This record gives sequence, C-alpha cells and structure tokens, in this order.
Amino acid sequence: MNIQNNKKILSQMDIISEIKKAEKQRRPVDLSNSIITDLSMITDRVKDGLNLENTEIKGSIFLGEVIILGELNLRGAIVNGSLYLGNSEIEDDLILENALVKGAINLVGAKIKGNVNARKLTTMGFLSLSKTEIGGDVILEDANIKSAQYEDLSVRGDLFLGTATIRGALNLGKMTSEGLIDMEDVNIGSNLVLTGTKSGKGEIDTTTMKLEGKKIV
Repeated sequence: MNIQNNKKILSQMDIISEIKKAEKQRRPVDLSNSIITDLSMITDRVKDGLNLENTEIKGSIFLGEVIILGELNLRGAIVNGSLYLGNSEIEDDLILENALVKGAINLVGAKIKGNVNARKLTTMGFLSLSKTEIGGDVILEDANIKSAQYEDLSVRGDLFLGTATIRGALNLGKMTSEGLIDMEDVNIGSNLVLTGTKSGKGEIDTTTMKLEGKKIV
C-alpha cells in the first residue's frame, strides 16, 4: 500500500480485503482518507455502513442496486467522475456534506431511510433525486449544482426532484442551481425551505407538489 499526500492509495484487492475484515469485525467498511481509482459494485450488500470521508476517487462511483446496512459517508470526498446510486438502499444517512463531484449525481429510485445531508455539496452536472424515497430530511443548503461541458456534450446544472417522497423537510436554502429545479409531484412531509435559493431558470414551480408543512421563502 502506497502513501500520497498523507492518503493511502488503495488497490481493488485492498478494498476487497477491507470489506472482508469489516464484515468479520462487524464494523463499517473504512475507506476514508484514501485515494481510489474508482468504486463499483464489488458486493451487492455492505454491512454496517461505508465510510469514504475525505477520500479521492480518480474515476466514478457506481453503486447501483447496492444495499448498505448503515450510512454512506462521503463527507469531504472528491469524486473526479460521476456518482451513481440508482435503485440503491441505504439503511441510515447519505452524507455528501462538503463533497466535490465533478460529474453528475444520480440517485433515481434510491431508498434512503435516514437523511440526505448534502450541505455545501458542489457537483458539475445534474443532481437527480427523482423517484427516491427519503425517510428523513434532504438538506441541500449552500449546495452548488453547476453546468458541465464534456467534449461536445453540454450538461445543464439541473436539480431533479420529480415524484420523490421526502418524509422530513426539504432545505434548499441558499442553494444555487445553474439549470432548472424540477419539483413536479414531489411529496414533502415537513417544511420546504427556499430562502435565498437561486435557479438559472428563474421561478421555481411548486404548484404540483404536496407539502405537509410550511413553505419558507
């Protein structure tokens, strides 16, 4: 195992070994403060959670349809590609606080029993929570969704929340989206915070959403 910038450089074999050790010791898989080439579906079930805090992923993270029996922690992580968690199941929180994702983030159809904490997240491309089921709050306070250019392809910095079910609050306070904010048919079990929210497409259409709490602007 090599060290670069005080971070461990983990190979695929190192990752597999850590998953096995964590399962045997009944603790979260700890890949924090590391450098990883990419992270894909090594296993379809991660017991006790997955910790990627302050880790740099040189490529993308693909964990579609993976079941994580704990929290997924990407606080302060740098992902040089995209983050895909489509149809995944997370038994606790998804933490993206202060993370930098240089591609799109796609959580379409994911089921997250805890909160989605994406405070001060920066992503370059769209962020999709379409068709997700969130048991707690979604916090995108101070987040920044930027447009991106990939060779001849331009991806607008959109936030998609269409048909999502959020049982707690949705906090978009001071969030900036360079594209649109799609809230079509979203269900929110508590308050909606839109204080200081900026959309590149102007006014945010909330006419079709179902809101149990207050709209705070």
